[in-house]
Amino acid sequence: MSVSAVNVPVALVRFAIATLALIGTHEIWLDGDLDGLVYFTNQSGLMLAVVMIWAGFASLLDRPQPPAWLKGGVTLFLAITGLISYFVLAPEAADAPAVAFGLTSGTIEHEITPIAAFLDFVLLDAHRRLRLRHAAYWLGYLLAYCTFATVRGLVWGLGYPYGFIDLGELGWGGLALNVAIYGVGFYVLGLALVGIDRVLPPRALLGRPAPDRSRTTADAADAPVHA
Repeated sequence: MSVSAVNVPVALVRFAIATLALIGTHEIWLDGDLDGLVYFTNQSGLMLAVVMIWAGFASLLDRPQPPAWLKGGVTLFLAITGLISYFVLAPEAADAPAVAFGLTSGTIEHEITPIAAFLDFVLLDAHRRLRLRHAAYWLGYLLAYCTFATVRGLVWGLGYPYGFIDLGELGWGGLALNVAIYGVGFYVLGLALVGIDRVLPPRALLGRPAPDRSRTTADAADAPVHA
C-alpha cells in the first residue's frame, strides 16, 4: 500500500484527536474502570477514538473513509456531549487533576474533543454523503442508551449515570418527558448536521480523502431513474 503524502497532515490531525479521546477515557481502557462505560460521554469518546484511528489510516493510505452515517453519528454524539456538559451538568470540580498537557479529563471530553470532532467533520470529510434517515438512526442510539440506563438502575439497582434520566427522582412521567425533550433536541441537531453536510462542497475542504462506499451507494439511490 502506498502512502498518500498530501494526506499525511490530515492523518496526523486525526491521530492527535484519537489520542486526546483515549487520554480522556484512559480510566476505562487503561485502569479497567468498566463502570465508566455507563456514561454517554465515555461511550462517545471511545467511539471517536476508533473512528479517528480508522479515518487517519484511511487518509494516510488513500483508502475508503468510515461510512458517512458512522462518522456523522460520532460527530453528533460529541456535540451532544459538549452541549449537555455546558448547559445541564454541574461544572467540573476545581481541584480535578490534570491528565495530560495541563488538561483534565473533563476538559478534554466535554470541550476539546467535541470541537475537534466537528472541525474534522467540516474541514476534512467529503460531504453530501448524509441523508435525512441518518438523523433517525442516530436518535435510535439515544433511545437505546436511555433504555439501557433505566434497566440498569431499575432492575440491577446500580444507580443512574445522569440526573435527567434518574427514574427514582423523576418518576416515569418525568423520565418520559425528559427523554422526549432530549430526543427532539437530539433529532433536530441530527437534521442540522445533515443540513450542514448537504450545503458544503462535495470534496473535503482540506486534504484529499478517498470517497467512502456509503456515498457511492447514497448517490446512486438519489439518482433519477430514466425509462
